[in-house]
Amino acid sequence: MDKRLELNLEVKNSIVKALFLLIQQKTISEISIVELVQKAGVARASFYRNFKAKEDVIHFFLSNLLLQYKEKYAADLAHIARYDNVLRTFRYVYTFQVELRALFCAKMGQMLLDAMNEYIIASTNLQHEKQLYKYPFYSYAGALYNVIYYWIMTDCKESVEDITEAYFQSLHL
Repeated sequence: MDKRLELNLEVKNSIVKALFLLIQQKTISEISIVELVQKAGVARASFYRNFKAKEDVIHFFLSNLLLQYKEKYAADLAHIARYDNVLRTFRYVYTFQVELRALFCAKMGQMLLDAMNEYIIASTNLQHEKQLYKYPFYSYAGALYNVIYYWIMTDCKESVEDITEAYFQSLHL
């Protein structure tokens, strides 16, 4: 990777990390850009070179989270709700529980749900399909999001295997 791109990615990731630390202490509207860049250890110009607003930092984080997921796991979207796909999703989410809990506590979880919906619709090439065909995929994302939300907000007390089993049991209520 180009050294400048590598350094720029490091700056962006420092800003992401700092924002998630700060939103654990106060609302996003209470966080100033000055405070954010000081916490990140970067210049104010670095923030504005990469982001227009603090919410863009979260979008960047979520985009990378889903991009890394896509790179790590080959898409098997024809069988999206299979046990092994859901299990690996919960395993992956577990590694980001601190950031996701901060996002949820900041009342910004909708950004994750939106990113999940966009990821699923784009990955399944459903952008141009009839609306009726998309409902099962939105249903899947919404159910998965809600289980992720509750699991993380209750401190991931259940194992990844147990939460996957609970997810599948919930589909048959």
